Amino acid sequence: MKSEVAQKLAEAHDFYALTKAVLSMCEPYGPVHAFRMVHNRGAKRVACLIELESPKLQPVLARAIGARVLNGAACLEIPVEDDFGGSCQVVALPPQPAYEARVATN
Repeated sequence: MKSEVAQKLAEAHDFYALTKAVLSMCEPYGPVHAFRMVHNRGAKRVACLIELESPKLQPVLARAIGARVLNGAACLEIPVEDDFGGSCQVVALPPQPAYEARVATN
């Protein structure tokens, strides 16, 4: 990945900001057909696969951002901080009483 691309993407601290940054880089090359991101917390990286509507522009995008090509898609491996995406909290809810159907008796 090119250094200017890495700097721009390093500013993102969550998926929303990272998605917005990546898609803005793709804009000059036409509409995006498919877009996938996978966060590997252990490796502190986000893998990003981008496929454009135009297969002819796919290698042009890959060269412009310094991405690898994987089965025709531009592939970026983006380093992220430990706190990427915010803290993950598990919320436990107390058990709810079961709904009791009341039958009317005559």
